[in-house]
Formats: sequence, structure tokens, C-alpha cells
Amino acid sequence: MVKFAKVVFSFLVLSQLSFGLWGCGLNMQTHYAKLRPHLVERDFDAANTFLDDSKVSFYQSEKNRLLFYLNKGMVLHLGGNFRESNAFLEQAEETSKALWTESVTEHIGAALNTDNALSYAGEDFERILIYFFRALNFIGMGNLESARSQARKITNELEHYNQSYREGEKNLHRDDGFARWLSGKLLETEGGFAAFNDAWIDYRKAIAVYEQDYEPLYGTRLPKFVIQDALRVLEAMGNDFSQEFEELRQRYPSVAFISESERAGRGEIVFLHLSGEAPYKTDHYFEIYSDNTPMRIAFPRFVRKPTRGRSARLQMPGGRYVKTVLAQDIEAIAIQNLQDNMPRIRAKAVTRAVLKRAAAEVGSEVGNEMRTSGDESGTGVQLASDLWKVYNYVSEEADKRSWITLPARIGATSFFVAPGEYVFDIDILGQDGTPIDSTQLSVAVEANKTAFLFYRSFR
Repeated sequence: MVKFAKVVFSFLVLSQLSFGLWGCGLNMQTHYAKLRPHLVERDFDAANTFLDDSKVSFYQSEKNRLLFYLNKGMVLHLGGNFRESNAFLEQAEETSKALWTESVTEHIGAALNTDNALSYAGEDFERILIYFFRALNFIGMGNLESARSQARKITNELEHYNQSYREGEKNLHRDDGFARWLSGKLLETEGGFAAFNDAWIDYRKAIAVYEQDYEPLYGTRLPKFVIQDALRVLEAMGNDFSQEFEELRQRYPSVAFISESERAGRGEIVFLHLSGEAPYKTDHYFEIYSDNTPMRIAFPRFVRKPTRGRSARLQMPGGRYVKTVLAQDIEAIAIQNLQDNMPRIRAKAVTRAVLKRAAAEVGSEVGNEMRTSGDESGTGVQLASDLWKVYNYVSEEADKRSWITLPARIGATSFFVAPGEYVFDIDILGQDGTPIDSTQLSVAVEANKTAFLFYRSFR
């Protein structure tokens, strides 16, 4: 009877754990479907209210607090509430760092159930994008020095993540070409030899990342404006960097650029187009067998969302147009990042299935021993074991949580204009170059200064 009591107790505990967690994985797509109309209509106040109203009903668990901070920070950013957005993104940063090394207690729960038993710490690419949007917020507040600090954190954190992973499990997203360029651009706006020297270091690294990583991994080619910026600062630093300048000119002989002397008295505009919607996670299943009995394993897989608007063009004074080019493919990085993490995810999933299967087998053996000894209650134990096996099979699910309000990609362009107040007509272009939407953005440009514009499109 003591053995029987232990078995019953084990089943009750395991069943309670699994029943409490099965299905607790947040249905991110259903939630986003309700939030999305507000975003598409650019009613960001309504989107913000929706998130507040959902805090209890959807983000009810402390395990999901990071997701609330991320989506709240994004919606506030889109509404131009940069300071308030940064407050939530700072909470997201602190939370993700605290959760990155998950507690032993949470891992025990996940070992018997799903990763939904853990507090969501974010994917690696999501955590570094916190710094990018904080940088945009600081730019919106006119604090370029703090924006540059955030851009630097992106590359520092990527290095930290990879150093923490074992050989064979490191991320291919080891450096960030776009963040390197943005850091260099923010440095270049300061002017002066020291700033140009530091900007050149960032531009040089950006060129290497685009050529060595971004194009082969994600199909993102080195943008011409990165080369133009690098050539400009090298020329401005004079004879000490003439060799680097000539080498870069020889590598890219067709790239024309505006020198520091030519831009004197003019201002620069950097336009960032954040387009589309980030991919979402679904369950992907495979089976392993133990004594010819199947055990189902679930792991997440990103699914791309169709996007019509791929780039944007701005009408310049005089009727000329400039067009954005792809600078950061968040969608492709997300998919690759999850693939890089798959060995860790699969190992945990297999361990979970084996542990649950072992628990059920122990129950079956004990039930059989009880029946053999004449204790008919062993039939109930065996039945519970069989039900447990079936339940484990059908309840298996992956962790499908993600930062659902992210864009799919970032396009960029830069150009020089005379100082003044500008209102730009902007067309959002489909894949065939046909306008599918339009908007207007205004900006004040000062001589020898850089002004930033950014716009988010959803279609």
C-alpha cells in the first residue's frame, strides 16, 4: 500500500503539473489579430489601450511579463511616446537579462512539461532589438549620444551570447552589420577627426559583416550608402588614411560619394523604413520510438507573414526620388536564430519526452506487480499509466511565444539637402515597384547636422 500511495501521489503531481501547463502557451496570433487593426490604422492610442486591457486577460502570468514590456514599448514607440517607450523597453532589458539564466526550479517544471513552464526570456535576436528601438527612441528625443550607446550594446550583447554557448551551438548572427553602420553614422554626426576615426572602425566592421555574413546567410547585400559613408570619413581624415581610402576605392570603383567639403553647409537626412510584420511561431512535430511506442516531440518553427510593401521612396526637392534598400532582414535573422538554437531546444524536448515516458512505464510496472500479488487496485494504476501516455502524446506543444509587434525588415537611405524645413511625400512600394500606400513626413534640417526620419508600414 505504501508503494501504491507513492505511485498515486506521483501521478497526481505529474498530472497537475501537466494539466496546469498544457495549453498555457499563449496564442500569440489570435492576440495579434485583435491588436493589428489598430496598428494598421495607425491608431496607436487604441493599440496602447488594448495592451493595457490585455495585461490581466492575456499576459496574466509573471512568466509572460517580458512580452508585455516588449509590445508595450513598441506601441508607445510607434505613437511617438519615446520617453515612455524607453521606460518599458528598459524593463524589458532588465527582465530579459534576469531570465536569460533560468532558474533550476523552472527547468524542473519544463523537463516534465513544455518550455511554456518557463518565464519567456526572449530569443537572442529579440533581446538585441530592444537596444535598437531604444536607440530610435533616443534619436526621436534628440539624444544621439545615448542612441549610439544603445547601438553599441547590440554588438556587445551578441558577442556575450556567443561566448556563453558551447562549440557547435553558437549563433551565426555573431555580429550586426546594421548596428555597426548606425553606430558609425551617429559618430559621424559629431564631426572631427576622433569621431571620424571611430566611425571608420564601425563602417569597416559593417562592410565585413554584410559581405561575410549577411549576404551568404540572409541574402542582404552590402548597401551602397555604407561604402559612401566609409569613403567620406576616410577622405576627411587625410593622408594618414590614404592607403585605406585607396583600397576601398579600388574595391568599389563605381561607388560615388559626397565628400566632407562638398557637404559643407548642407544637412543630411537618414530615412529608416521599418516594413512588414515579424514571423510567428507554430508547432512542428516529429516522433521518436521507445519499444515500438511513439513519443511525440514538439519544437517551434517560424512562419513568414506575407508582406506587400518592401521598400519606400522619398520625393526630393525638384522632383528627384531616393529609394530605400534592405539594410536589416529581421525575418531572416529570426528564422536562422531559431535554427541555431534548435539543438538546445530539441535536446530539452527529447529529455522531456523520455522522462514522462519513464514515469508512465514505472506506473505500468507497479500496477502489474500489484495485480500479480492479488491487489486489484493495480488495474487502476495501469489504466492511469495508459491514460498518462496518451495525454503526454496529445498535450505536447512547443513554446510559441514571440515579440509579435516587430517589423520584418528595415530599409534605409541617406541624402544631403540644404538647411530648411521639409515635407516629404513617401510612397511604400510593392515588390514590383508599384506604390501601394503613401504618407508624408516632415523634418527640420540644420547645416552640417544629420536628421533622422523613421516610418513603420504594416501591409
